[in-house]
Amino acid sequence: MKKLLATTLGLVLATGAASALAGKQDRANLELCKADIEAYYGEGTRTRLRSIKRDDDDTHMRLMVNPQGGSNVVVVCSVAADGVSSLADGDGVALVASVSEETVSLVQ
Repeated sequence: MKKLLATTLGLVLATGAASALAGKQDRANLELCKADIEAYYGEGTRTRLRSIKRDDDDTHMRLMVNPQGGSNVVVVCSVAADGVSSLADGDGVALVASVSEETVSLVQ
């Protein structure tokens, strides 16, 4: 009985530690996504996290974005394990930002 209790307690603690580590990485990814969104939509853009999904090495964050003076838009920000991020609209179409005279894609 004691062995079962110790094993169960160990599993609960290990799961909690893994969640804490994932939470730290999610916060870093969210800050990266917010910076990309602000670069695309402009300063003063409000962003709310709707959901997070993880697969093999990528993290996909679904965000509700409210550009200053605009209407709400759903944006999906994907961050790869190497830290490269990309933005897409709610339908999966990549968002592209125009910088000076050349067009630069935020999708890499």
